Amino acid sequence: MMNQDVIIICESMYHGNTKKIAEGMANELKCKVVNCEQAKKMDLSCYKVVGLGSGIYFTSHHPKIVALAKTLGKEQSAFIFSTRGCPVVGKYHNTLKSALKVRGTQVIGEFSCRGYDCTGPYNLVNGGNKGKPNESDVLRARKFIRKILPQCIIKNESNDSKHKHVWINADSCIGCMACIRSCPMKVYRNNEGKVAVVKEEDCVHCNKCVDACPQGCITIKHSMKELIGIAKTHAGRTSL
Repeated sequence: MMNQDVIIICESMYHGNTKKIAEGMANELKCKVVNCEQAKKMDLSCYKVVGLGSGIYFTSHHPKIVALAKTLGKEQSAFIFSTRGCPVVGKYHNTLKSALKVRGTQVIGEFSCRGYDCTGPYNLVNGGNKGKPNESDVLRARKFIRKILPQCIIKNESNDSKHKHVWINADSCIGCMACIRSCPMKVYRNNEGKVAVVKEEDCVHCNKCVDACPQGCITIKHSMKELIGIAKTHAGRTSL
């Protein structure tokens, strides 16, 4: 079931850094992620909570994100997120927060992490913050969402309650089989027009199925200790 109370608006134009964070948050909330052009065509007033994020462009969020913030209302709440080249976020969020404050929109939380950056002096070393944001950053973003919006988390209703790490919301699954086609580990199978989890233990948390699912009905969760265990288990594997 798609979350109808929350939407995330993300402008990620450089290396897709901020989009990775937005999609991680959206997977936790089961909500839509749209860019600014898509958002401009929507009635944003129907959403109780709006997430606003982008990379940091010349010390503030992207101008399109700031402009959209000025269309929200005082009856709505917002959370802010960003990716940045600098080690600390500093005052980079202030412009966006000021735009929301003028509208009377409450800011319920802020998240930021470092992102791959090829601007300015970073060009001399072929880019700074290589590999960022990484899986750890995405997990922190999801934890941030669970902390600020516990009331908006849609619990999964799986066909099989025995699963510990991989869940499919049976009510939302439309049987498109995109997850089956995208999964390199054959974790899923077609079960009479619906998708079933059959090899959960082989899941390597690549999130290809999560990205492929048009309904946002797949959730994959492993603890950091379990993720390390997965890496060790598959360390000796080679591609065919």
